[in-house]
Amino acid sequence: MAIIIYGRRSSANVQKVIWLCTEAGILFETIDVGGKYEGNKAEKFLTINPNGKVPVLDYNNFILYESNAILKFISEKNKFLTSKNTKHNALVNQWIDWASFAFGVPCQLLTAHMAHLPLDKRDPNKVIEAKDIINEMLKILDQQLCKTDYVVGDDFSLADIPVGCWFNRCRNFEIDMSSFKGVTNWAKKLYERKAFQSAVVAAPIPPN
Repeated sequence: MAIIIYGRRSSANVQKVIWLCTEAGILFETIDVGGKYEGNKAEKFLTINPNGKVPVLDYNNFILYESNAILKFISEKNKFLTSKNTKHNALVNQWIDWASFAFGVPCQLLTAHMAHLPLDKRDPNKVIEAKDIINEMLKILDQQLCKTDYVVGDDFSLADIPVGCWFNRCRNFEIDMSSFKGVTNWAKKLYERKAFQSAVVAAPIPPN
């Protein structure tokens, strides 16, 4: 079975998919698209994702885009990090969405104005704005992680993957997390995971 992930490893959304596949022991191939590699606006790529965004998954000729949908598909298809508990699944989905929209959006803003945009397009006020929002989000995450070992309960779940990817992005830009005990303890567990190290920690920072 051929599994292809289109995207650049510096993308947190691509890292989610690579991390899950690595965690599950699923063999895959990556094709560099987007960022410095470009190609995401090419006609050939737009035929598989008209949005021109990465990642895109080609799972034995089944094409799927949107990183969270990809995570859930791979998880269900391979019976990995799945549960029959509907409340547990609802909470996992809640935190996956939270990671993408509440946490991920300010992280993307921070990335843009600290690394991705040309120097003359960067706005230091946007950096301050993003860091303020990120700190508020970290407070919310910390409240949860002071109650549970992982984002949803005391076992690693699919929810830890998107949250962990954006957490690592914040770490790359040296946001002080020393006051967040729950987040710090959770992060130590993530760093012990080889899949997290290879898929996320070792990945380059945008725009590389």
